[in-house]
Amino acid sequence: MATGYKPEAPPLYGSAAATHPRPPPSTSGSQVHKGRKAGTSNQICREFAKFGRCHYGERCKYLHRQAASVPQPTASNSSRQFRSATSKGSGAPGIATNQSVLDIELAPTVTGEAHIEEVSMENESISRNRPSQTISGKPKDSAPGNSKQAKADKPCRDWKFGKCKLGDKCRFSHKAAAPSNRNQGQAPPKNEAARSQETACPYNKRMNPNPALATEAMLAREVETEKRHLSAREAEVRRQRTAQEAALRQEARAKEEARQTRQAAAEALRMEREATFTTQHVVLGSTLVTFGAGIKVQSLVCGFESCRLTIRNLPSDAKPWEIAELFTQQGMNRDDVHILSMLPVHGGHLEARVLTNAAQGSVVAVSLDGIEFRSERLQFEVGEITSINAMGESNSHQSNILTMTCFAPSLTMIASYSSVDVARERQPLVDKKVLGGRRIKAEMNRPPTGHALKYYNPASLRITGICVGTSVETIMDMAGALTVRVIKSNSYDMEDFFRDLRSHLNSLPDSTMTSFDTITDRVQLDGIIMIKAGFGSWEDANNARASLEGRPLRHDYPNLRLYLSPPLHFTSTIPIPQYEAQKRLWDSISEPSHSTDEGPRVHIRLIPGRGIASVRLSGDDKKLVGALKVRVETLIAGETLDASYWHRSFLTSKGREFLTTVYSSTKAYVRSDFKTQTLKIFGERDAKDNARQMIRGEVDRLAQQEWPVYLKRQSVGYFVRRGLAALKEALGEENVALDLTSTPCKLIIRGGEEARHALNNVMDQSWNDLYRDPSDINDICPICYEAVSTPVVLGCKHLYCAACIRHYLTSASETKVFPLACMGDEDKCKVPIAIPIIQRSLLPQQYEHLINVAFLAHLDKHPQDFRYCTTPDCTQIYCANTKAMLKCPSCFAEVCSSCHEEAHEGMSCEDRRNRKVQQEEQLNDQWATSHGVKRCPTCLVFIEKTEGCNHMTCRCGAHICWICVVAFPVHEIYGHLRTVHGGAFDGDGDRRDLDWQDALALQRQQADEVRVQRILHGYQERERQRQQVLRQNEARRQLEEMARRRDEYQRQFNERQERAARELAERRQNEARICLIM
Repeated sequence: MATGYKPEAPPLYGSAAATHPRPPPSTSGSQVHKGRKAGTSNQICREFAKFGRCHYGERCKYLHRQAASVPQPTASNSSRQFRSATSKGSGAPGIATNQSVLDIELAPTVTGEAHIEEVSMENESISRNRPSQTISGKPKDSAPGNSKQAKADKPCRDWKFGKCKLGDKCRFSHKAAAPSNRNQGQAPPKNEAARSQETACPYNKRMNPNPALATEAMLAREVETEKRHLSAREAEVRRQRTAQEAALRQEARAKEEARQTRQAAAEALRMEREATFTTQHVVLGSTLVTFGAGIKVQSLVCGFESCRLTIRNLPSDAKPWEIAELFTQQGMNRDDVHILSMLPVHGGHLEARVLTNAAQGSVVAVSLDGIEFRSERLQFEVGEITSINAMGESNSHQSNILTMTCFAPSLTMIASYSSVDVARERQPLVDKKVLGGRRIKAEMNRPPTGHALKYYNPASLRITGICVGTSVETIMDMAGALTVRVIKSNSYDMEDFFRDLRSHLNSLPDSTMTSFDTITDRVQLDGIIMIKAGFGSWEDANNARASLEGRPLRHDYPNLRLYLSPPLHFTSTIPIPQYEAQKRLWDSISEPSHSTDEGPRVHIRLIPGRGIASVRLSGDDKKLVGALKVRVETLIAGETLDASYWHRSFLTSKGREFLTTVYSSTKAYVRSDFKTQTLKIFGERDAKDNARQMIRGEVDRLAQQEWPVYLKRQSVGYFVRRGLAALKEALGEENVALDLTSTPCKLIIRGGEEARHALNNVMDQSWNDLYRDPSDINDICPICYEAVSTPVVLGCKHLYCAACIRHYLTSASETKVFPLACMGDEDKCKVPIAIPIIQRSLLPQQYEHLINVAFLAHLDKHPQDFRYCTTPDCTQIYCANTKAMLKCPSCFAEVCSSCHEEAHEGMSCEDRRNRKVQQEEQLNDQWATSHGVKRCPTCLVFIEKTEGCNHMTCRCGAHICWICVVAFPVHEIYGHLRTVHGGAFDGDGDRRDLDWQDALALQRQQADEVRVQRILHGYQERERQRQQVLRQNEARRQLEEMARRRDEYQRQFNERQERAARELAERRQNEARICLIM
């Protein structure tokens, strides 16, 4: 039935809640504006869609949402929802639509339960934000509790059709819906609603005969539009995501490139510093050597030319580089200054010992003495002993002081008693009693000699040390004697004695007395006076001692006890076990034959309370004392074992217990040195061999033990990727294991010091980010000619295997080829290996051994520039051809650097040599003349006539006339004796004298000839030595040429092998290609 058309009634598709799909929950501005009035337009506000805001605000009649962000419904769901809305009908004109119509949903195009849940939650939010709908003019209850209960009771529309994707998470009921009375009495039935619609719209049938089809067409168009917008939005989101990911990748790539650039720059700077790194070492006791890259000797200061400075009053926070700057600021080279030690002393200061050049260091020490350094005045002292392990000079400042002691003026009395028993009873009561501040001495009176014997009383005491002025009555009361009498005493004027003694010492010839001190502290108690007189030299002090020894200055003056220490006096201490292990050796150098008054003396004193033995060496002759001092220092130093006998457990308490066990078992004392990480062994040869075997067994046992190393979290990845494989290659598969199940992760290592050193290198690589992917390492090791494993990068960028470079460095101690250079580019690189790389590749003991070998190899290459000290067993060296007289710091031997003989001040080397020959010849002639010995005219050996005739037969076969000292043939000798000398035996005295004079003249003539022959022989010997040196040089050159030819042949052989390998590979490729073609 047609009804009248009412234009003010909204069309069925005019409700925004019923027709528009719900916006997505993530975009603000895509929701329907909360304050929009009902009945406004369904179009989207252009201003809000373009700018995200509208100046009308809530009064705008258009929708405030983004059209592109609205999720697109599917056609099937849209048709289903529209049919659900139309099936319920619409209200009367002017009445709002039912709530079920307003909650129509369009299924989103994005699949997935999470997105559906978000859309459902957004639908709930929009539903709560809409204004309450009214039915039949009554407001709908919108309380929160009722709303939730209503939604929970409301049946799910999708579940009715069996398409609900939320399952148990759905907010609506999945139960069969009972008949609802909600709309009873509120909305007309369906047929009535249709009739009302037809009545309200009289032209509806005429204008739109099928409203459902028109609405579906309009909905389909809108769905298509929304699909296009959603596709465009998804494409934009994908484009933005792709651009963002590309930007992130580019940023990460830029950061990685920047990190690699920084790391490469830091690595280049580190390698540059390592290439120029130098190190200083003290070798052979006192030789300061500076080594550069490849362990090449750059400079050295020999022990003969060095001195040791002591700097006192340094602040407690002074640094070594500050001390070095004190010398470099004075123009000294930094390589000539080495800080030996900096030790704290009393008063909160430091005392530094510096080894430096003697010529410059002594001048700098004088100029810097008393300089102010951080409000402290420094004191510099120059010492002669520069050797590190040398014995200390205990009394260098007291060797020129003569010490004299005597008794002060005193009285001597005799106390008599009634009997001898009474005297003996009183003696201990009187002895050591203090009287008048002086300790007296009482003893039984012994019978005198001479005429005083008649006054002797055996029942008496002799009391001495009594103060001058003490009365007899006082002694009688104190001693309880019957009588007391005074006898001849030591009484004199003390001031006159001091004055006369000073005058006597000053009156000595060439006297250089510098001080005269009297010490009377002990006069009050013991009655002893001590006098110390200082002289300019030990010789002057010795002359003064000789002038006073054995006689007093005056008859009434006391006898003096004199003491003058030897000019050379050195002391050192060793542990008592070391002395006991070396007791036979110590006894051999301290026996009486070495401890005479004329020669040096070695005295050893045991101090059990401190567990040490004091060794003291003294003497007058510097040459003899120096030679013995070298032997003593050799015993004190002991023998150092190599790195194969070392394990760090020897520094622990258990390790010390093991070394004690070694001493008790073998009687060889072994001590661990924590500075050099080595063992030093002392004792006899057999005992030391047994101790070595025990130590070797203990080191092997410790090497088989496992010890864990816990890894930090940052290092685990490196060890998983690379570090574990590197350790297994270096130590063996069975000696390394990685436990990733423990917390924290740990490595289980089995091995000794080599294993610890390899682990430390790998740990350093993990922390310094030196990891390189093995696939990126295509370099060939220049030593093994295989792919590099566990790479070690040199400063020239060549890569070596860690094991190969270690073997190359350790074998240098046998080849003695320095500097150690890179072998890359077919041994053409020749760039010296930096010292830090060598230190990282070797153990500390191996590195120190290599340093010593490099220095000794340098000396062997320069035999004309450096020479050893002339004293046997002395290891000091000096620079030759400096035309100076040098003094050894160890044995004090003075050597001429030009002729390498004993020093000769004021005399040329040639004159010294000629004079030495003349002196030797004169001494030989004097001895021969005094002993009746002559030289054989043929072989020049000394011969002696003991008995028989004058026909002498030498061991060289010559027949000699003893009178003429001329050789004759065997058949002429007796004819000569008969004709010239009157017979084979000696004749009368006159003839013998004449013959004797002729023989002496002939002997002198022959001596001159012998001297000329010896000079000629010396020249020939030197020429022979020169020719021998030339032959040696030629042989060395030939050996080098052979080595060069051998290397060239090896290189050509390698090239042929490589060429053959390439040809074989090409031939195989050609054959494979031919097979493929066929």
